[in-house]
Amino acid sequence: MLLNRKDFFRVSALGLSMLSACRTRRDFHAGDEWSRLRQDFDLSPDYTHLACLLMASHPRPVREAIEEFRRELDKNPALFLEDNNQSLLMDVRHAAADYLGAQPEEIALTDSTTMGLGIVYNGVKIDRGDEILTTEHDYYATLEAVRFKSIRTGARVRRIRLYEDVQSVCEEEILTNLRKAIRPETKLIAMTWVHSSTGLKIPAAGIGQIVTEVNAGRPEKRRLMLAVDGVHALGVEDFTVGDLNCDFFMAGTHKWLFGPRGTGVVWGNPRSHSEIIATIPTFTSRQGWGGWMTPGGFHSFEHRWAAADAFRYHQGIGKTKVRDRIRALNSQLKEGLRAMPHVRLYTPMDPQLSAGIVCFSVNGLSPAEVVARLREKRVIASETPYEPSLARMTPGIINSPEDVEKGQEAVRGLTT
Repeated sequence: MLLNRKDFFRVSALGLSMLSACRTRRDFHAGDEWSRLRQDFDLSPDYTHLACLLMASHPRPVREAIEEFRRELDKNPALFLEDNNQSLLMDVRHAAADYLGAQPEEIALTDSTTMGLGIVYNGVKIDRGDEILTTEHDYYATLEAVRFKSIRTGARVRRIRLYEDVQSVCEEEILTNLRKAIRPETKLIAMTWVHSSTGLKIPAAGIGQIVTEVNAGRPEKRRLMLAVDGVHALGVEDFTVGDLNCDFFMAGTHKWLFGPRGTGVVWGNPRSHSEIIATIPTFTSRQGWGGWMTPGGFHSFEHRWAAADAFRYHQGIGKTKVRDRIRALNSQLKEGLRAMPHVRLYTPMDPQLSAGIVCFSVNGLSPAEVVARLREKRVIASETPYEPSLARMTPGIINSPEDVEKGQEAVRGLTT
């Protein structure tokens, strides 16, 4: 029997964690598990949803948590906030830390990936004469955040190409190019783990190892730092932050993790807590580095508090199950698209170099035309906001092999 969250509000932060875990526990051992999971979502059955990388549909436990928190706030907003905010925020930190293999005090809470990028790149200690190394393939918000940092500090930003052709890229090419690009003045590497422009997943752990090797020959005050935008890996890959050996990890939780819209996290490696300064004053007390780095102000509290349910929902399914399911669906999609003579596939076939995003083009049609014509066929895809732009479909655990077949069939029927 599930506990009533109203009763639960009167207990400790430990009790909060126990209730959330109870609400989000799932039985994933018998029957058609993925069909049962799909029933947790209110997605319209009139469409095939292959664009949920943009913004998640909330699963049942997350919807219920948001609504119950909202009701309590509407009944007595000042009292409920005063009595529960700090313990509920710590519950989110505990859930995120458990998922990421971290400690709760290492987790800061944000509203989005972009906010996390801004907090980290604005706050990290970089001086004139230092260099920030990033790539030509990185996300707009990363490139803008490091550009702003350069304007404020006089530090240099250098962009490099990690590969020549995404269709023939290999891990060794990426790692070799990055290793060659690091200079004595390079103080920070700013990277995106999974590129939403092409679907390429870079070898983040290998890059972390390179940073470790570089630092073995540097004095502590010149230690090279690594920051990773992991939004399209969170809720897709089976990892802990320790696997990456990075200094900062930033991600929104309202995409693949199915978290409440307008939520995100920043993880800070304890070795680098002293290397960053908060950007926005916090309202969070007694919660370590993560509290200090969490922007203050009044947020959509019911969404932020319910993020704990999203982390535990994924934990209840199992990170390895999630990864394997997404890999299988994306491999199926890529195989089908690659066989079509009028389609050009850009995302690597190798699951070590791809995650949940599949980018492609159709001969004679612009990406916008592809997306529009797929929508006419009741298939929801998206267009990458980059130059050059591509069409993309992103099968996730809300999808089935039949959904992928529908997407393939719709693309197969696209002609100029």
